[in-house]
Amino acid sequence: MSNSPTSPPSNGHVRELHPTGIFAAVGRFDYRFRRWLPIIGLAIVIGTNVWAATSGGTLIQGGWVIDGSEEQRAAAIIADRFKSEATTMLVVYRDADGDAASPEFQATIEASLAWVADDPAVTKIQTYASTPVPALLSEDGATTMAVVYLAKGVEDAVTDAGRLADEVEHPSGVTMWITGIPQVYHEFNAKIERDLFQAEAISLPIALLILLAVFGTVVGAALPLVIAGFAMPTAFAVISLLANVTEMSIFVTNIATMIGLALAIDYSLFMVSRFREELRHHDVEIALERMMGSVGKAVAVSGIAVAVGLSSLVIFDAAALRSMGLGGIVTVLSTLIFGLTVLPALLALLGPRVNRLRVPLPRFLRLMEDNPDAADRRQGRGIWAWIAARVMRRPFLVSIPVLAVLLVAGSPFLGIQLSTGQNLADLPPVPSRIGFEVIAKEFPGGESDPIAVVLTWPGEDFAGSLSTEQQAQVEAYQGAVLAVDPKVTSVESVLTPPPGMAADQYLGLLATPAADRPAALNEYVADWLAVDTTKLRVFSDYVPDSDDGRALVGRIRAIPPPEGTEVLTGGLPSRSADFLASFDASVPIAILIVVLVTSAVRFLTFGSVVLPVKAVLMSMISVTASFGALVWIFQDGHLSGLLGFETSHTIGAWQPIIMFAILFGLSMDYEVLLLSRIRERYLATGDNTRAVAEGIGITGGMITGAALIMVAVFAAFGMSSITSIKALGVTMSLAVLIDATIVRGLLVPAFMRIMGRANWWAPAWLQRAVARLGLYEVGSGGAEAAAR
Repeated sequence: MSNSPTSPPSNGHVRELHPTGIFAAVGRFDYRFRRWLPIIGLAIVIGTNVWAATSGGTLIQGGWVIDGSEEQRAAAIIADRFKSEATTMLVVYRDADGDAASPEFQATIEASLAWVADDPAVTKIQTYASTPVPALLSEDGATTMAVVYLAKGVEDAVTDAGRLADEVEHPSGVTMWITGIPQVYHEFNAKIERDLFQAEAISLPIALLILLAVFGTVVGAALPLVIAGFAMPTAFAVISLLANVTEMSIFVTNIATMIGLALAIDYSLFMVSRFREELRHHDVEIALERMMGSVGKAVAVSGIAVAVGLSSLVIFDAAALRSMGLGGIVTVLSTLIFGLTVLPALLALLGPRVNRLRVPLPRFLRLMEDNPDAADRRQGRGIWAWIAARVMRRPFLVSIPVLAVLLVAGSPFLGIQLSTGQNLADLPPVPSRIGFEVIAKEFPGGESDPIAVVLTWPGEDFAGSLSTEQQAQVEAYQGAVLAVDPKVTSVESVLTPPPGMAADQYLGLLATPAADRPAALNEYVADWLAVDTTKLRVFSDYVPDSDDGRALVGRIRAIPPPEGTEVLTGGLPSRSADFLASFDASVPIAILIVVLVTSAVRFLTFGSVVLPVKAVLMSMISVTASFGALVWIFQDGHLSGLLGFETSHTIGAWQPIIMFAILFGLSMDYEVLLLSRIRERYLATGDNTRAVAEGIGITGGMITGAALIMVAVFAAFGMSSITSIKALGVTMSLAVLIDATIVRGLLVPAFMRIMGRANWWAPAWLQRAVARLGLYEVGSGGAEAAAR
């Protein structure tokens, strides 16, 4: 029986046209060099990892500041004028007798820090005994704090944090906490490493079981994991090398692992499945060429879409977001390179042996039919084809309620509260966080990250004293700050007298030359006044990294500065305000890049002006629903007990944009494969409704298996102890489920049935022009003509 489109075989299935174009040519190349490509691939893996081991850089913890912002200028002035040390380690001690200020207890603290004082990374140590200021003693007097000043910046000090913590002697009978930003980052690193190992240990065995259910053979199931073994180490090696030339965030490891495992396994699953299908009718060489010309093209297009989505992150000013985009692009490209070269070469070498080592599974556990005759009989049928056929009978009746439900599910996103993820509740549950919580609850001024205000008289040099006229300027400005918002609780400044000294006496001494004042008072004043600059600290009841905290920064910045002065604000609230202002300006551009470029890729792939519009709408709907889940669960705190997290009632601003960039690309993962097969069936039959049902039926088991694998990978990260990573894992697994079931099974067939032949429409001249690029193939017969 002929396999031409007009002469179907006896089982009623019409064979697709033989693919042509770039990717069919790549298939021929892979077959010709099938013995060399795996060796070259292995050499690349080994070479890049050896290079990274000897020349790789270090991933950073920060990257959330905006270079040149007002907060950064304020921080630079403070560092320059006050010669502030780069960063600090904080050691908190609690006296069981409740008298932490006593000379005996302070002597115990000094002995506890003896080894630390001799460490070359330490510049000085400040205790209540050396500097009796209120900030170093709790309000009840039972707890005190030692500040260990370090010579290195925060990122560099992380490597010293573990060693310095070990050097602190724990006094007998004293409760002690060691904290500080470097210590939090050090413990955070350890958490990330453990969580990555846990995610891989959970997701890989589950992925193997799903692959066995898809292929029914050990050899077929092992191939996707082999490609992941090629792609992931190479991606991590390149990321390490990039860290030498640009800042790369520690979060890149999580993003790269999630994307890399999911895509490497999914893409390999698609390609191995189609190769096995083609082997039923063709020899190895032709089967490989047909697989690459169809699924190979779909995989490449999908990978390009994911990479484009991630490339939109590069336009952001924050180094952390840019690095996540770069790391994701590297991971996708690594997956594509090995998936389109090494995997086809291995399939060519294996040939029919890809079906070796069958695993006996009950029929209800098989996601795809592994018996060749049965597979041919069932092709284009099954549960997904059955659902699609019934949806297309009443497309409006199905699609409108489904759309309504998804839009309602996305409605919580309208109430999103963004932050930079640096509130105390956003920190991971590590011992150093407990130390910060003790400081926040028990020490004066520790309940909130204050707004730091820098007041500068350009060209002046106060030499440690402030005239009565300048004191009046500071007092007037301080009063304006206090009056700007009822939630402002206090303002500390150079006008605030030290403990035990009357205000009038102190202000009089402040106006006298430093040489005429006690040395202890000069040390106190030096913390507030230096050269031409003084500082203020503004405390409020607002969460620092929140909409209200940022609004307060805006109101303070709007206060006119005293005559002859310049005012800048810093601190976490100001850093958050500057980050979100930059972030908000970049988001529309990033979204526009993703939508336009992925739409163009879809058009080049399918030669239709309708399908790209449909794809954008479908992707927006599924992403919106997942955003709603993100806010409902992780901002509002629903299911916090079940999922084991504490909410700060904000969402890190980077989370939605990372999700959008990844999910908008991943939505093409299934869609391109599905629409490619639907188009193949349409070119073969000329019947749009039949093509949709058969395309969904043919790809049903494969896409179900791929979706389950992706859900398993993302859900494994949903078990992370770091809330931001848990949020990504949980909500992205929900998004994949929505996309692979509701969107693919209900909305896609309903939309394509409503649009009919218009699905494939584009001006004939435009389709011919695109066909010359080798991505889109104009079909023979009447299908294309009918569509036009």
